[in-house]
Amino acid sequence: MDYKGKYFSVVGDSISTLLGYIPEGYALYYDEEKKETAKIGQWTDTWWGQIISRLGGELLKNNSWSGSTVSYHAEFTPGSFAHLDSRMSQLGDGDKKPDVIMIYMGVNDWGSGTPIEPKEGMEDKESFVGSYRIMLDLIKEHYPDAEVWCIAPAVSSMRGEPEWQFPYCLGGIHLDNYVNTIKKVAEEKGCIFVDASKNETPVEAIDGIHPTANGMKTLADEILRVRGL
Repeated sequence: MDYKGKYFSVVGDSISTLLGYIPEGYALYYDEEKKETAKIGQWTDTWWGQIISRLGGELLKNNSWSGSTVSYHAEFTPGSFAHLDSRMSQLGDGDKKPDVIMIYMGVNDWGSGTPIEPKEGMEDKESFVGSYRIMLDLIKEHYPDAEVWCIAPAVSSMRGEPEWQFPYCLGGIHLDNYVNTIKKVAEEKGCIFVDASKNETPVEAIDGIHPTANGMKTLADEILRVRGL
């Protein structure tokens, strides 16, 4: 696809939020204070902003909610889950539909130890594989012509802490299990799997999770490299 002039929408969590660029009522991470801490001056300093601008595309919608998971968790904010139609139906703008949908989700599922497969008595939406399928089914239903990028989370570092080690089993399950699940479901649903988790250069982050401007560039570079763009 020639991406020049194409509409891009984003589905994400706190890593993809930015003041002034997410829906009203959604939880925000990169507010004025965090933007300054991360040295993010404008939207083109984010990972998604860099990709869109470098490919000559246009941002349509950024549907990112800080702290959100793909899967359902009873103790998390109602309405925040990415498997909900109330989120996945909001990636267009009136008659404008996204040509490309970039999904960077799974970090909070990994961090909270969301089961990969549903356990006995669980609903599909409570597992990572089930909720990711629901999310992609909704996207396909609303935007059947969109090119969907399912991006696996990248490995990060902590700014100013060279001895810090990336916690591969943050929530008790290895990150690779979530990466493999994203790959599996993306292929099932005819989407594009983008494995950013094998990045040789760690994504510099404020706290080990949320990228700095330098980390955002590293993440954008890795996604574009894997995509061959």
